[in-house]
Amino acid sequence: MTYVRLSIARPRHGQEERLHEIQAELARWARDQPGCRESYLLHPHDDSGEIARITIYESEDAAEEVAKHPHLMSLRSELNLAAEPDHVERGFHAEAEYGT
Repeated sequence: MTYVRLSIARPRHGQEERLHEIQAELARWARDQPGCRESYLLHPHDDSGEIARITIYESEDAAEEVAKHPHLMSLRSELNLAAEPDHVERGFHAEAEYGT
């Protein structure tokens, strides 16, 4: 079953560029990992300053394998330093067809 990870973060004051770099690197790196179908960096149409990342995996197991990689864990630690503490990290199962 398709599994989607979503990260939405606002930068701490003065960390705007660094947060963008980290989110972009996470998206690029994940895209090349086994089980990853797509990975995107997202910018809002408003002035919230949020930077989001969405990554689509073949399965939750594939997502978990990627999440355990030391490079990803290191980047996530950096993200925690650059982002406001209320950032969102969520995972979702995607239905194969709507309404099922």
